[in-house]
Amino acid sequence: MKINFNKPTKYSMILAIIIYLGTFALAFYLGQINGEANAILSQSNNVEEKVIINSALFACEDQKTINAIFFSDKAELSLSDGRNMILFQAISASGARYVNQDESFVFWNKGDTAFVEENGIQTFSSCLVSENN
Repeated sequence: MKINFNKPTKYSMILAIIIYLGTFALAFYLGQINGEANAILSQSNNVEEKVIINSALFACEDQKTINAIFFSDKAELSLSDGRNMILFQAISASGARYVNQDESFVFWNKGDTAFVEENGIQTFSSCLVSENN
């Protein structure tokens, strides 16, 4: 039997198609497994983010209140004027500082005290942790 290396045979073309389809099927399968693993990881990350670290009710001047729930990297605030918001922790030299995306709303907390700044103006000031928490 004489082998001609420059001429594809029927068997070599079938083998090439099988290898091509097998490679595609294997890549698809591995992609599915990876996608499922990423989905499981993102669900576990969401569970970790929802763990409450602490909570506090602050009584402020002018009978205003701030109910704060603290998570590892954010705080959820309920203000006495009816607003609810989620703020993300930002760099602070002292205490904890939480901000919205453009930092026009800032919630500062240090120990038992807190205040809110909106566009550079304190709107909730002299806030202390309430004993009725």
